Amino acid sequence: MPRLSSKDKYIREILNLYKEKGLRLNMEQIADYLHITKKTLYNNFENKEDMITTVVDHFFFGLERKILDSVETSENAIDSLIKIVEIIRSEIDNLGRALIDDISSESIDMFEHSNRSSFYFKVIKDNLVRGIEEGFYRTDIDIEYCTIFYTSAIELFYKKGHTQRFIKNSSKYHSELVRHHLYSIVRSDKLDILESYLK
Repeated sequence: MPRLSSKDKYIREILNLYKEKGLRLNMEQIADYLHITKKTLYNNFENKEDMITTVVDHFFFGLERKILDSVETSENAIDSLIKIVEIIRSEIDNLGRALIDDISSESIDMFEHSNRSSFYFKVIKDNLVRGIEEGFYRTDIDIEYCTIFYTSAIELFYKKGHTQRFIKNSSKYHSELVRHHLYSIVRSDKLDILESYLK
């Protein structure tokens, strides 16, 4: 395993700190918690905004790695999409109550710092193609439109003004989204298979 750079180490520690304490800490408080000088912190991040952006990117890169790994090991397209949703729900829940409370109660939109639309667009589109090829999804669906419908709902969850509304109940949001999506695209003769995954 490659050795972590000092900045990578700080990024991981700051993410863990945000999970525990929330986003309201200033640069001096963060430096104190990390047992480094404020100068060292500014040598690695321009300001708090840059720090949040970098930490959020780190969070999403980790999330995306887990999603791609799950796609590779999934049994089929239905199994893959359900596993993806479980990963997203789990990772958001693992952000910690302090951080989730800050996002939901303040005008802080953590997710506006990072645009992951293209990643989710490709994942959902590939899943639709796979599901059709495997015989689980209807052949008459419009792949482009269905991809847009699903990814638009994901984007709505992360959009400022909506994150605060939905993040405290992210499990319900993503669970209903995937159920609605799958019931609209799975072939009628494969619904029993879908329902076995949703139990």
